[in-house]
Amino acid sequence: MRRTLLSSAVALVGVVALVVIGAAGGAQAKKPALSATPVFKLHLKPSQEVPAVKGLKADAVGSVTFNLERSSAGVITSGKVIFYFNYSFPSTVNITGLHIHQAPKGSVAPPLVSSGVTTFTDSDGKGNVTTVVTGVAPATLQAILDNPRGYYVNLHTSVNPDGALREQMHNPKKR
Repeated sequence: MRRTLLSSAVALVGVVALVVIGAAGGAQAKKPALSATPVFKLHLKPSQEVPAVKGLKADAVGSVTFNLERSSAGVITSGKVIFYFNYSFPSTVNITGLHIHQAPKGSVAPPLVSSGVTTFTDSDGKGNVTTVVTGVAPATLQAILDNPRGYYVNLHTSVNPDGALREQMHNPKKR
């Protein structure tokens, strides 16, 4: 009786394991999480600009988040790009833009996704930029997800119109 109970318990564990593996699609099935929201956490610095901005004691910490809509097959059909950065400059700053650019580390390129930030002055040099961008092509969003290291984010100022602070994008976290 004891041996039968033990055999039955082992068999039950085996069946449960098979059901769980089957329900998960096995180890090889990787269906995209339809509700996943990729978050690129970034620390923009003057030393990452090309060429590096020397002597500027400033930075921006924040994120670029993709709020995606996907088809039942997992294909991106639309999405919003949310820029959220806290910046710190030593004094008054004229911020002129915040963008995603397509170029690998050490290279530059024109803006690909603009945050829509227009020129504004911050008298103490410390603040926050938060914007939501719609209408970005699904193919662009997918391309960034496929190769984030091929893109960078930078913050532009009137003193450094080509970019004052930058960081290369990297694998996002999902929330």
